[in-house]
Amino acid sequence: MQKSSRRQFLENSATALATGTIMTSIVTTDSNAAPKGEKLSFIHHVYFWLKDPNNKKDHDQLLAALKALGKIEVIKSAHIGLPSINDFDKPVTDASYSFSVLLIFDSKEDEEKYLVHPLHKKFGAENHHLWSKVLVYDSADIYVQ
Repeated sequence: MQKSSRRQFLENSATALATGTIMTSIVTTDSNAAPKGEKLSFIHHVYFWLKDPNNKKDHDQLLAALKALGKIEVIKSAHIGLPSINDFDKPVTDASYSFSVLLIFDSKEDEEKYLVHPLHKKFGAENHHLWSKVLVYDSADIYVQ
């Protein structure tokens, strides 16, 4: 990797910012954007921190419980993940969590059905003692390529 001066860094940053602004404009006006009023996909991304991340029994229990959530019929797609060990060198990457689960729904209404579903309630009741922290990020599509 080539070293750059502060001036080069600022010039490159300005160029990237300008390009990003142009790309944002293109993305939000692109014909692939969902038409007004169309139901959008809804993303529910949850990060879990185990109280005892080195406890294999707790790890296996939470993994099995997360997999069981996939049986809920309103889930369009699901992904369970672990922190990528290859990304620790990136300063913006938070790899402190134990598990992430990414659930895709057809709509916010489907996500709301999921939240009150008996399997989701069972998941919380039987596993909440395993984690010290949970973060949820929800988003609706404005652009899908």
